Amino acid sequence: MALRWLAALLAALLVAPALGAAQARDPAREALSRGDVYVHPRALAVIGPEGERRLRAAADRLSRPDRPVKLAVVAGPAGAPSMRLYARRLAGRLGTDVTLSVTAPGRPVVAISPLPPAQVTRRLRAERVGAIQDPVERVVRAAELAAQVTPSGGDGSNVREITGLIGLGLLGALWAVAWGLRREGRRGREELAEARAAMRVYLDALRARAAALARSERLPPADRAEVERALGTYAEALAAMQHARATAEVEALAPRVREGLEAVARLERGPAGDPFAGLCSVDPAHGPATDRAITADDPEPVPVCALCREAADRGQPASPRRVPRAGQPVPHREVALPGAVSAAPPPA
Repeated sequence: MALRWLAALLAALLVAPALGAAQARDPAREALSRGDVYVHPRALAVIGPEGERRLRAAADRLSRPDRPVKLAVVAGPAGAPSMRLYARRLAGRLGTDVTLSVTAPGRPVVAISPLPPAQVTRRLRAERVGAIQDPVERVVRAAELAAQVTPSGGDGSNVREITGLIGLGLLGALWAVAWGLRREGRRGREELAEARAAMRVYLDALRARAAALARSERLPPADRAEVERALGTYAEALAAMQHARATAEVEALAPRVREGLEAVARLERGPAGDPFAGLCSVDPAHGPATDRAITADDPEPVPVCALCREAADRGQPASPRRVPRAGQPVPHREVALPGAVSAAPPPA
């Protein structure tokens, strides 16, 4: 027994320095301490130089003076048993005000930000970020959700203030006015949330189709410039949508988004008119459809991504993405582009 205990102790003493050395040698930590993006050489062979450029553009777009955003595509969780623990250690060395999004080819994405971890996890699960196949798109989308600040007034603080004043003895007339304002404000917030959700679906479709074109090695320079403009439209429209405080501001983005979708359709040289053409039927954010499978809504096989096909093969067909419309969740294909009904896909 004593010999076994001594052997275990010696093994622990030998392994601990090795783990510490692995963490100290982690090039991601050194690179992210100096800049906003790191790509491991083995990961670079997967995403290519264009993928690294997309990461840098996303980091520049998402970073703020008070909240830098760091993006990393690593080879694996160096010196850690899981990607989550690796990301937590890495984020701890970068500072508490940093938003970090890290993934590796074939591994999950982990995002850490000043927001509560449970809130970030809910956002990533709701958007099915883990199902995005492209590591670049996966890590960027996770960063977008982790860096997004909850809109002011969305936590019900105004309602609580009104309730507190009423509790102090405001007159019945003031109660009626406050209630009416609250109901009107809630209706406005619901309309804005619905417009944002619908716009987001079309932006995800624009990003997925443009990113698929960008990965083509045979794309002529003129067409590549057009793709980069489409990706720029996506980034600018996404930022404007997130800062919009009225439904009209979201609807005003429709002409540019429609132009981007039309430009992508021309470059694909496929049928125009369907913003979701060629994408996963479960969620356009998953990227191009590579197979066919049933979904939770349709017993007949439809175009899906590889992960949704695997879910169907396991007997757990995925549920298509829902978007709120008039207070009810509906399939994303049934929702029109806000402010541009003509851009809506044809009815199924």
